[in-house]
Amino acid sequence: MREQCREINMVGADTQFCWGCVFYRFPQRRRVRRSTSHRAAYNFKLIQADAGGGIADVVGGMSFEWADTCEGWALDQRSLLRFTNDNGVETVIQSSNVNWESKDGLRFRFTAKRSHDGEVTEDFSGEARLERAGGAGIATFTRPREAKIILPAGTRFPTDLTIRLMKAASRGERSVRSLVFEGADLDGAQPVFTTILPMRATRGAGILQPPLGPNPVWPMILTYFKPGRGDSVPETEIGMDLQANGVVPSFVLDYGAFKLRAELARVRMLPAAEC
Repeated sequence: MREQCREINMVGADTQFCWGCVFYRFPQRRRVRRSTSHRAAYNFKLIQADAGGGIADVVGGMSFEWADTCEGWALDQRSLLRFTNDNGVETVIQSSNVNWESKDGLRFRFTAKRSHDGEVTEDFSGEARLERAGGAGIATFTRPREAKIILPAGTRFPTDLTIRLMKAASRGERSVRSLVFEGADLDGAQPVFTTILPMRATRGAGILQPPLGPNPVWPMILTYFKPGRGDSVPETEIGMDLQANGVVPSFVLDYGAFKLRAELARVRMLPAAEC
């Protein structure tokens, strides 16, 4: 999801968790449950825009696929957003992120591509490794050019970050500071501050049917900051509702000048991996 932020911020300038989930415990010592491999589609809707910000409307959608591959988790996320500015001029942004992460949280393969009106503007690919859980590591890029980036101690990859957040939520913690590397740029690990709210019932999840839901959710707000800047101004903020099985009924992308809401349009289970 966060990869949308860079592209959306680009549109604003011209006229941006993944939630691959794994095993975790509910509060009150509920038994461990396993998230469900699934494919979901979302519709985007503009819910707020500042006057004079240059954004008149935004429409589009996103597909998200999370699958257990026995030794790791595969994530495939693709989106298309059509922006209309105050003068009626349209801009189409497309993005794709295809990742694989080992279940020990130490290996991460990534590919990220973004385009503006059909022209590719960013293309990243490579692999990252950590020395140990919680340790430092190196990200090796093959595109857009060969490069190596040092990942500081404490860096986590997207799914491993989700594990940490779920465990924190099960212990009743309400905030978590982290570093996450997603492979969507050459900037390295990014600081993220997560606020975790108490579990509650899912709101407006009529599209969900058993066994996928509707189930209670943990509302979470993930605030991202620019790497190495040390400033207190967030780059982007994502608010999402996360079910125990890994399905997200809705989420909100907040860019400061405007907000987008993504609502679940359809979802289906994927066949279980034969490990």
